[in-house]
Formats: sequence, C-alpha cells, structure tokens
Amino acid sequence: MMENWKWHFGLQTGKYEISMVRYGAELPKQELYLGIPKNKRGFATLLYFHGGGLTEDGIEVPLRCVDGELCVIGARYRLSDGTYNALDSLEDAVLATAWVMKHIAEYGGDPKKIFIGGTSAGAWLTAMVLMNPALLKKYGCDNRSLAGLLSVSGQMGTHFTVKRDLHYREHAWAPVIDEYAPLKYVSADLPPVLLITGDFGKDMPTRAEENAYMACALREVGHRDARHFALGGHAHNDVRFSCDRLILNFIARRCAEIDAEK
Repeated sequence: MMENWKWHFGLQTGKYEISMVRYGAELPKQELYLGIPKNKRGFATLLYFHGGGLTEDGIEVPLRCVDGELCVIGARYRLSDGTYNALDSLEDAVLATAWVMKHIAEYGGDPKKIFIGGTSAGAWLTAMVLMNPALLKKYGCDNRSLAGLLSVSGQMGTHFTVKRDLHYREHAWAPVIDEYAPLKYVSADLPPVLLITGDFGKDMPTRAEENAYMACALREVGHRDARHFALGGHAHNDVRFSCDRLILNFIARRCAEIDAEK
C-alpha cells in the first residue's frame, strides 16, 4: 500500500516526508498515509477517504492537491466484508479524524486548518463525521473546529451499504434520513461545506439531487458557506479527476479567512 501512496506524489516526492501511522487499536486497515511538507510550519491538512461502496480498499487523494504546500493524508478503514460492517467504517473515519486533530501540530500543521473529505463512500463518511457532533465529541474533539468538508459525489442520505448491513427494507436508492444520514444533522453552525458531484442524470442515482438538497437545506437554516457544484457531463467515476481545482480554491479561501481571524 505504501508504494500506491508514493505514486500519488509523482514529481513532488522530494517536497514531502512520506510515512504511515496507525490511528486505532490493532485492527485491520486502521492506517493513515501521511505526506508532510518538508521544511514548513503552520500548513493546512487534507485528510481524505477513498471510495468503493465501503467494500473496496485503497488510499486516495486528488492528485493536484499534492502541491508541496498542503499536507495530504490518505486514510484506510475497515470495510463491510462479512467480518466488519459499514458502521465499523464510520467508526474508523471518526477515529482517524480525531487522531489528526490531536496530532497534526506535532508534525508542524495548523490544527485550525484541517479539512476532511472523500470520494463517494469516503464522502459519506466525512459528511457524517463533520455533521454529527456526537461522533467526534466522544473522543474529546469538536466538529466545529474543522476547517471544512470537501465531499465528492457522496450520499447525503443513509448509505446503501448501511441499509444492506442493517437489513433495511428500503431499496438501495430509496431516500432514508435517519441517524446514518448526513442530512439529519443540517445546522447553521457547521464548518463550511463544499459539495461536488457529477451531472444530474449522469452521477449515481439521486446523487446530484441529494447534494443540491443538502446545500439548499444548509443555507435555509442559516449556514453561510454551503456550495454545490454539479460538473457538467461528468459521470460518477469522472468527478474525482476534475474536482481538484474546486478543492484547492476552497482550501485557499478558507485558510485566508482563518488567518484573518487570528
């Protein structure tokens, strides 16, 4: 897996210290793959969770985010594989985020500039972590101290693998908003939210629609910084190759705002 992680850095390899740490107990896949900018302090961090329906392994980060300035961290997590289920995936996402919040300063990062994001299933995980305050609270962390959410084609209702694992009666694409749905936790005091999807009718069923609804719902309850971008002509698997610029612009803007508040 380390060779896979190093591949993400390409010509930028010399600008990073690359390593792996474990964020949990001795359980499978509880690993963070770190890219720490060399000779820098106070940098922003992007913690990113791969997609794959909560059933496929990997590590992932948008390639243009590996720019020598931003700390990038790819997370592995337990999967719904018969031994573990989708709720174990969620628990690992919470643990991984709490670990970064508690330890990034030791590597030189600014703890006020931690962004979490992911693609598809990873986007659902991070939306749950950022939006449900109870998840991080049990590890002594405040979801509101995160710098922002970067969600790429994530479900905003209850994830279809959660429905399968917990034996829901509803169809995989039937809308369910319960404790496992980010939409349940819409609130005005959440950190800024960037939602990126494929085009309406081209991304996975209801995906663009759910994200458009999420952004609208957040704004209606008084949230000041929730945006949805549906990338024209993009199918589900295309979005992760075209989201980099939106993500980097979002991070740059938020970092400038955070610096202005100091």
